[in-house]
Amino acid sequence: MVDPTSDLGEDVDEDDAPECAVCGDPIVENRDHVVRSWIEDDEVQHRHFCSDECEAEFDAEH
Repeated sequence: MVDPTSDLGEDVDEDDAPECAVCGDPIVENRDHVVRSWIEDDEVQHRHFCSDECEAEFDAEH
């Protein structure tokens, strides 16, 4: 997987792209891409979302 801080609009192969935490679609050249990070049990956690809708759905489920 690519570094979550990298620019996903530049030559990222679908096989290496992060997947949306909700719909599972690979996030390639997506300008609406959101990465949410937090600390849990002394470890950094993060989730990728391909849209605001997927992020809202994740919030509703958790």
